[in-house]
Amino acid sequence: MGALKGLLDVVVGLLTAVLGTVLAIVAGVVVLVGAVLCVTILLIPLGLPVIRLGRRLFTLARKLMHVP
Repeated sequence: MGALKGLLDVVVGLLTAVLGTVLAIVAGVVVLVGAVLCVTILLIPLGLPVIRLGRRLFTLARKLMHVP
């Protein structure tokens, strides 16, 4: 029973690490879109919240990957 629990922990750990990596890639794209919006002077009010959303996604991705 202990070996099965250990195997399950490994699988869940790998799954969350992969999910965190995918989320980090998505966050990078969101930050890039926000930066492009901020380059256009008229769209700065839209670009700043998008960049803030990207930061939150990076934080969540970091938590998923168990980085201290």
